[in-house]
Amino acid sequence: MISTAERNRAAALWKDMMEKDFDVDYTPGIDAPSPEMRTPTAVEYAAYQLAQINRKLDRIIAALGSTT
Repeated sequence: MISTAERNRAAALWKDMMEKDFDVDYTPGIDAPSPEMRTPTAVEYAAYQLAQINRKLDRIIAALGSTT
């Protein structure tokens, strides 16, 4: 069973990774992550970024709605 502290630490690491520019640690010729690893990472990153955009748009729409 995973402890709450370990879960919080993992969540913090994941959030930190998602908030940076996308990079799957790919260095051509040195280390090439497989497509099986790159694809899910890219999809998860895109989903996180879209959720952030959606939250910001919701706040903008709410602010515009409150001014009229």
